[in-house]
Amino acid sequence: MNPSQKTGTLVEHLAELRKRLIIILTVNIAGALICYQYMATLIQLFINLNPGMNLVYISPSELFMVYVKLALLCAVIICFPVSALQIWLFISKGLLKKEQFYVLISFFFGLIFFLAGAIFCYYVVLPVILQFFSRIALEEITPMVSIENYISFCTTMLLSFGAAFELPVAVFLLSGLGLLKPATLRRWHGICILLIFIIAAVITPPDVVSQVLLAVPMIGLLELSMVICWLVDRQRQKTDKS
Repeated sequence: MNPSQKTGTLVEHLAELRKRLIIILTVNIAGALICYQYMATLIQLFINLNPGMNLVYISPSELFMVYVKLALLCAVIICFPVSALQIWLFISKGLLKKEQFYVLISFFFGLIFFLAGAIFCYYVVLPVILQFFSRIALEEITPMVSIENYISFCTTMLLSFGAAFELPVAVFLLSGLGLLKPATLRRWHGICILLIFIIAAVITPPDVVSQVLLAVPMIGLLELSMVICWLVDRQRQKTDKS
């Protein structure tokens, strides 16, 4: 391939990337505008987690900014299938059929596992943590929680658990691409458990309850990931022999 052909190919790739990014950006902005119309209902779902908490906003623009940030976050999650499709259309041409299979499956189950983690956090973890914080309040101190801090806390927890539940999907993808072996996971098993508790301490609020509620499911997901890694590696070996 001569230099002019290489330049032409690079320009074509950049044009294709620009096209995909514009589509992703447009769809997400449109999604955010639609989601904004339902922000009052969505915030009510967060308030229902702890109805007794007295929420306030302390600046004229605070509530509006909460609406905007939450609308953008919802748009990114809801529009993920479209975003994933555009990413897939861009990268699939450079992947082998076997690699396409593992990436495509990872996109699909990635969304499912993320939603599973977020739902687990909403119905199991957040109510426990918010009640724990309410119980430790003193009578002499009146809790007046900022709506921005409250929503930020809840969304951080939801995103943390959603990301944590992606562990089996990440292991599946890396194993399918031949970048991760079962022996490696077994060798690093103890260190992985230590890292789980460290990560749980970093990405969750500074209380033991939320850290344990994140660490325990992650350990379960680690064990599931080891099984997935072994199964995928075994299948790859059979495919290579045939």
